[in-house]
Amino acid sequence: MVTFNEHETLRRFVLRARRVQAHSIVQNNEELLRHAQGSFDGRIDVTGQMTITRRLPANEEIFESLASRVRPLTVKSEPVHYVKVFDAIEHLIREADVDDALRARLHHLRRAWDASEIQGTQVQAYSVQSARIDGTDVTNRVSDTQLAAAWLYADLVHADAQGPKQEALAFPLRERYAAAVRVFSHMAALTVATLRIVESLRDAQVLALDHSAWEDDVTVGTSELIEEARAYVAPLGSEVPDMRDSLELTKDWSAFTVTELLRQDPANHVRVVLRDDDGDITEAYDAAVARRRPDATFAEWDVLVAGSVVFKFSFDTQGERMTDAHFRGWEVFDSTNDLKLASTRFMLQFHRSTAVAFEVGGSELLSLGPPAIPEKEQRGMEVIAETVEDIVRIERLSRQTFDPCNGRFDDRDRVRLRRARLLLEGHIVHAMRHPVTVTAPEGNPPQVVVVAAGTLNVGGAEVPTPQTVMRHPAMTATETGLAPETGPEAKTYRMEPPPGEQFLAWVPGIAEVSGNEDLLVTASWELIGIDEESFSG
Repeated sequence: MVTFNEHETLRRFVLRARRVQAHSIVQNNEELLRHAQGSFDGRIDVTGQMTITRRLPANEEIFESLASRVRPLTVKSEPVHYVKVFDAIEHLIREADVDDALRARLHHLRRAWDASEIQGTQVQAYSVQSARIDGTDVTNRVSDTQLAAAWLYADLVHADAQGPKQEALAFPLRERYAAAVRVFSHMAALTVATLRIVESLRDAQVLALDHSAWEDDVTVGTSELIEEARAYVAPLGSEVPDMRDSLELTKDWSAFTVTELLRQDPANHVRVVLRDDDGDITEAYDAAVARRRPDATFAEWDVLVAGSVVFKFSFDTQGERMTDAHFRGWEVFDSTNDLKLASTRFMLQFHRSTAVAFEVGGSELLSLGPPAIPEKEQRGMEVIAETVEDIVRIERLSRQTFDPCNGRFDDRDRVRLRRARLLLEGHIVHAMRHPVTVTAPEGNPPQVVVVAAGTLNVGGAEVPTPQTVMRHPAMTATETGLAPETGPEAKTYRMEPPPGEQFLAWVPGIAEVSGNEDLLVTASWELIGIDEESFSG
């Protein structure tokens, strides 16, 4: 019986072999084979003096990385040791209809691996011995296997060559490295050849491995890692939450914003203070200079407030002193729902204020008198803030980000959005008050009305709405006909709450409702300008 272990061994081998195959030296097959064959050039002059040249990789560090990628295939304790790999292949195909030529390739390849074993003294291509001209300091004869293994274990990944490898330490690093180039280049070539065998067995539908073996990344392939994320900061010593317990951050943690980044430089610190008619502070913000442009006679500052509104100023300068200040306007950022919410809230506070002061170093730099806006416009901004806050809450609950709500929406959209938010928060809410026609596959009057999940477009933001159920303790179910397209017993019913009342809705699994006694509204809509008791949209 095929076991998981054989498949897992081959899956890991394929990943390792693909990583070897992706190496730059292996990608140049001509270079790889030249190193694997270990050839050398010899020149002799008329005096009999011979010059021997051995070609090594252009970059020693790059070759070291190739040897490191090959190494697990040579270590008996590793799950991808070549013996385990071939045992797994032979076990998995022992009863399969495999072409004789392919089996022969597999047999010869295993013998080639055995001949390349580095844990011994066997000679693969050559051996060396040295002595002084006077015949003293004679070394033992050392094989290329010992030299290569000593380089691996004494010079590259360890510093403790043991057993036969110790004899190779009598030779200089250059000799150990030269032997390693041939031995490990040969092993890299064998690795690729073994991968080709596995691919052939896969293509012949004799061997099946998990897709991850062929699809998982085996190299990074870039000098930069760019990820979209949010950063959070907390006071030094705060406990870092364990994601196995919860994905929610404790109150010590707050989002690291552009404002926080800019304020890392004290020179960018600006405090924005909003006051009412009595001069009392209504709001205060730690703001930051986002851009400054000094000149010989004037300077420009852009001050970021609430992380979402930039106030632009220019100043006359005399030397290093800024004198007269000029307000040049503001720019609101609303490219995300978070920014839209923050900027709308701030602009509401701004227009409600009598004075807005910009302080630097504890002193007032300048003060603005915000223009008043009509009550209708203010109410419109309040509705926008209320609506976008619902969207942001749903973004948090669903861990998704939606397009910004920068378009038109109506009261019906607002009600459906608020319901969706409250439902996702686990509340039981008032739903529609008009009758609903439903189909009962078994023909029995439904006990609840199921509303499918969907999406709601609110000003351009596509907000997902959950699957919900609706019920009223006193609702009526009136049979209206048969539904043969659904099933032989299927019927349609008109479901209707009592006159003047509404269905109650909840999301099973988020809100627990076991009977009519649980059907109590746990959260009201509380929407600006909308009466929950009479709304019929």
